[in-house]
Amino acid sequence: MLWFNVVLRKGFFKNELFKMRILQDQIQFQCVEDKRHSFSVPFNKINRVLIYKTSNREIEIDTVEEVIFGNFKSNKSVNRAFELFESLLKGKVSYLEV
Repeated sequence: MLWFNVVLRKGFFKNELFKMRILQDQIQFQCVEDKRHSFSVPFNKINRVLIYKTSNREIEIDTVEEVIFGNFKSNKSVNRAFELFESLLKGKVSYLEV
């Protein structure tokens, strides 16, 4: 499985770099700076995933418990992640070019 570099917004002025991996039944987030901040989100807890094709390469993951906001580090990651999400989360993924 591929790892994607994403910067997640963890507070008002706090951003952290994570490696995100999309598996068959969950998304894993491994914090690069502090492994204790690593977490995963099971697919059955995800309401929708929005990927914005902007200069910021944004991702928004809306779960039953929270909304996770972040930015991909590269354009290639955006396209590949969308393909994976679309194949695994049919009907819950949107790709917006703004």
